Amino acid sequence: MWHTNDERERQYWDADPAYREFDHPVVAVFGRQRVDYLSRQVDLSCVATAVDVGCGDGFSTFYMRERIPTVFAVDRSAAMLRRHPMRGEGTVVRGDILSLPLPDASVDLAYCWEVLHHLSDPEAAIREMARVSRRFVVIVEPNRANPLQFAFGVIDRHHRWQLKFSLAYLRRLMRASGLDVAHASSGGFILPNRTPRPLLGLLRKLPYSSAIGISNWVIGVKA
Repeated sequence: MWHTNDERERQYWDADPAYREFDHPVVAVFGRQRVDYLSRQVDLSCVATAVDVGCGDGFSTFYMRERIPTVFAVDRSAAMLRRHPMRGEGTVVRGDILSLPLPDASVDLAYCWEVLHHLSDPEAAIREMARVSRRFVVIVEPNRANPLQFAFGVIDRHHRWQLKFSLAYLRRLMRASGLDVAHASSGGFILPNRTPRPLLGLLRKLPYSSAIGISNWVIGVKA
């Protein structure tokens, strides 16, 4: 069932999938909606530094930095980093999620959006995020209870591992990594690279929280 592996995943991202740019209207709504949702769970006014782990082409960094003063960004794909909107600012570096180029407890928050389901050892990645974070680790992964996400996981082998990522599985990963689970939920209905722009107005009006939303959220706190 899980017909992919680490090398296939590396090749997929090094090929630079043709995703929308960070400032595409759908991507912008998606990014800001996520940061707004996070701000309802975590007081971002108390978060001065963060690291975007597996940042890809950078929209997840760009919109988080609207609320957090300093956001570092790390990704192993040079092709994706070439598209990062903050690549010239000195906070975007190439690196591996299992060996982040940051000291212990150097940021307030470590987060990754749709990264873990591309890894064969997601628990090791969470442990590394916990190492560099002083307080919070935030994980967002596709929700297999959403029909579109489930179908995508079945059809596309590069996203097949996402079928494992239930909320219960994410909670177990957090706890196994030594973190307390402060929040777990599902929500969102906008797919940044696939939602047609004409549907954006309707989808952004829907309540964010939903058991069949596209994403599963888990927020871990260091004990």
